[in-house]
Amino acid sequence: MAELEEKTEGLAMSHDTFSRNTRNQLKQVFDALRELMTPPDPPKRPTGFVTHEDKDSKKASGVRAKI
Repeated sequence: MAELEEKTEGLAMSHDTFSRNTRNQLKQVFDALRELMTPPDPPKRPTGFVTHEDKDSKKASGVRAKI
């Protein structure tokens, strides 16, 4: 990714016809790709507690309780 970005910036420096609009669009593409490459935040555990009654009712219905 970084290599491709460096090549496009080098191209922009060597060609006067490489428009400012095109450079801005490529920068936006690289920024979006970089953002998509970062791993998502891990899911957070719910706040609170589960009572024994809640556990028993979920076991009876066949659904596992999340603790």
